[in-house]
Amino acid sequence: MRRFLVGFLATIGVLAILLTMAGTAGVWWWIDTFDTPEPLPDHIVLSVDLSGSVDEASPLDPLAELFPEQTGLGLVDLVDILDRATADRRVTGAIFDLSGAQIGLAQTQELRAAVFRFRAAGKTIVAFADSYEGDGVGPYYLASAFDRIWMQPSGLLVLTGISMEVPLARSLLNEVGLLPEFEQRFEFKGAMTTLTDTALPAAVRDNLARVARSLYGQVVSGIASTRRLGGSTVSALIDRGPLLASEARGNGLVDALGYRSDAEATVGLTVDNRVSGARYLAQAGRPNADGTRIALIHLDGTIDRGDGHGLVSRGSIGSAQIADTVDEVLADQSVRAVILRISSPGGSYVASDTMRHDIGRLRAAGLPVIASFANVAASGGYFAALPADHILAHPATLTGSIGAVGGKVSGSGLLDKLEVTIDRVEVGRNAGMFSSTRPFTSDQRQHLRRMLDDIYADFAGRVGEARRLSPGEIDAVARGRVWTGEDAQRVGLVDGLGGYAEAMQLTRQTIGLTPDAPIERVRFPRGVGSLDALFEALRSGEIRGALTKMQDITRYMEAMLRFVPTHGSGLIHTEAPRFYPVR
Repeated sequence: MRRFLVGFLATIGVLAILLTMAGTAGVWWWIDTFDTPEPLPDHIVLSVDLSGSVDEASPLDPLAELFPEQTGLGLVDLVDILDRATADRRVTGAIFDLSGAQIGLAQTQELRAAVFRFRAAGKTIVAFADSYEGDGVGPYYLASAFDRIWMQPSGLLVLTGISMEVPLARSLLNEVGLLPEFEQRFEFKGAMTTLTDTALPAAVRDNLARVARSLYGQVVSGIASTRRLGGSTVSALIDRGPLLASEARGNGLVDALGYRSDAEATVGLTVDNRVSGARYLAQAGRPNADGTRIALIHLDGTIDRGDGHGLVSRGSIGSAQIADTVDEVLADQSVRAVILRISSPGGSYVASDTMRHDIGRLRAAGLPVIASFANVAASGGYFAALPADHILAHPATLTGSIGAVGGKVSGSGLLDKLEVTIDRVEVGRNAGMFSSTRPFTSDQRQHLRRMLDDIYADFAGRVGEARRLSPGEIDAVARGRVWTGEDAQRVGLVDGLGGYAEAMQLTRQTIGLTPDAPIERVRFPRGVGSLDALFEALRSGEIRGALTKMQDITRYMEAMLRFVPTHGSGLIHTEAPRFYPVR
């Protein structure tokens, strides 16, 4: 039977490949009709627009290299642009338009460090915004690291401090007949407070207040140091905000008022030397492209069991995806170490434990792992990093939250109001324990509490073992507390502060390289499957693997065919058949 299935699968695979070949030939013919990309000029001024939120990494899109201008830039791309340009004699300056930027504070600190490296090479970098408005202080905090800050005369500088708002819906749920039934371990774990409370519990409020004070202090000191103002002066200006453009300039927070064309002129930007960040990265190439191979794995998004929706696109990251990525890294004999970049608030404890185990497989195979935290590495995101040899965080990274929460929302009251009755047929005392149509029984609630006790004990115990903390020390840093990176370092939850540059240096040190040794940093997974991988899966009789590879290739072809002109081109546009992996 197995041989029959493999043969049948091989036949389908060959048909799929043949059907896509016509489309493939047409696509490449069409791509070849493009003019060869115009070479980069001898004198370059980079122009980078930050609009909207910044993802940690751009999607693993097979068309990214062919059409770089249509691919969004992730944080690692922005850092690479600046670091590549720092060593490129052709690049004399850069201008960043921050008008529509939405960026977290830890990401801001990552980019500030890259800006400082660019400036240290003697190059000029200017920030412009029509107005520093919107959500958060990140855009102006970033701008304060640049050589000069420009703002439109009609703009506002909305630099008003740190605000944390928690919507509390318990009264609304009561009114509509929904009963939130959650247990947490312990008093600082506030993940479900928005459903369970009408006011912030004292412990949660105190925790958030401490985090807010730490973040505020980092922003104030960062702005004060680069704008050459005293910390008390910056705090006083924040309390006076929002500021008109003229007020911001008069108080030393902005250097010049004008429009984007005015700011561009100050860095010598012209039509001939303007190069977008995406084009520059695509044509100049990334830094760290040759040398000892280091794998870069992104763990980005909420953590789910199974496949999730991360790595390739935004959303959740599945434990199965990380397992497959680890397998791919282990299969590459040239990889010497791994940088694990984490931006996750947590999620499923089971999935987080699976990821922790798979990261441990890297170390068991002799590959050092350096964990680098982005905006947030909390709960399961922190748990997954425990096997790492070293953990780095940015000062503003939200870290820790060592705790557990579980439960459900019961809709029995709402069903009563709607005069909806539920009839049941069940076998087993707790068969409907997590049904949303009725509350927990007292025995079921006790059972939930025991489960959370076990989860918390496992979580805290593993943190203590990995971080070499005693039970008393764990109790002082856990119980659901959230820390900023700078505080997490102080209490022993992370080893040091920094981002990509520091992780690269620590990697060199860990594997015995000199500080200036060349590195080839390769992102894993590498992308869509190849035909060779498909045939190998067919030969080995791995049915699921073969189907998955065909699905990858089909998605690639579908993406390619989106760009084929279908009117008046004379090309055959055939939709490739779709295959889905066996689950």
